[in-house]
Amino acid sequence: MLAHSSDDAGERELTVDRQVTLLAAIQGGLIVSCQASAGSPMRDTPTIARLAVSALQGGAVALRVNGVDDIAAVRALTDVPIIGLDKRMGARRNIITHTDEQVVALASAGADVIAVDATQEVAGDVAARVRSAVAAVPLPIMADVSTLDEGLRSWEAGAAFVGTTLSGYTPYSRAEPSPDVALVEQLAGRGIRVLAEGRFQTPGDVARAFDAGAFAVVVGGAITDPVAITRRFAAATPRSR
Repeated sequence: MLAHSSDDAGERELTVDRQVTLLAAIQGGLIVSCQASAGSPMRDTPTIARLAVSALQGGAVALRVNGVDDIAAVRALTDVPIIGLDKRMGARRNIITHTDEQVVALASAGADVIAVDATQEVAGDVAARVRSAVAAVPLPIMADVSTLDEGLRSWEAGAAFVGTTLSGYTPYSRAEPSPDVALVEQLAGRGIRVLAEGRFQTPGDVARAFDAGAFAVVVGGAITDPVAITRRFAAATPRSR
């Protein structure tokens, strides 16, 4: 079983069946993160919903969506798995689903998996944070980590998925601009169900993550941020020099 469930046997069996279906739907596929920061021209819930549908038409098997409003809007349009998160700016960086109240709200909005910040920087006791989230809802928890140790602690505490999302975003983790495929390989080598995420920019990056043992790969801005995509191309023009 991926997560805690109701004491009622019938509900428990239904939850297990749903989780088996979820794993089958995600494994070996591309998950697209459909988000937009405040100030972005894309920061509009109907726009995010259309972006999600576009990603599905392009071959995404699941979506990662921020905030209850966007999750509810996307859920109304599709029944594919949604990884929900509540991203809020902290003192130094964005923090992902920091409280169990947020976990419950995301589940109520229609998320199938809840992503939480499982870094020592934010959670302190990583295992305790994951156990608390697991106990809060009968849904799988994705632990967003930045190091091997955080991933191991999260998995042992009951996370259904470990994401490499925050590698390079904590002061003590790898700071290179390329995706941390080495962390994917280290986690997968320990038998952990890894969702490779963070700075995956090209199809080649995605292929490398699967070669390293990723269960699935999450790509965000390289697909869904037209401003960032345009900047990459504009940087190659004579006018940018």
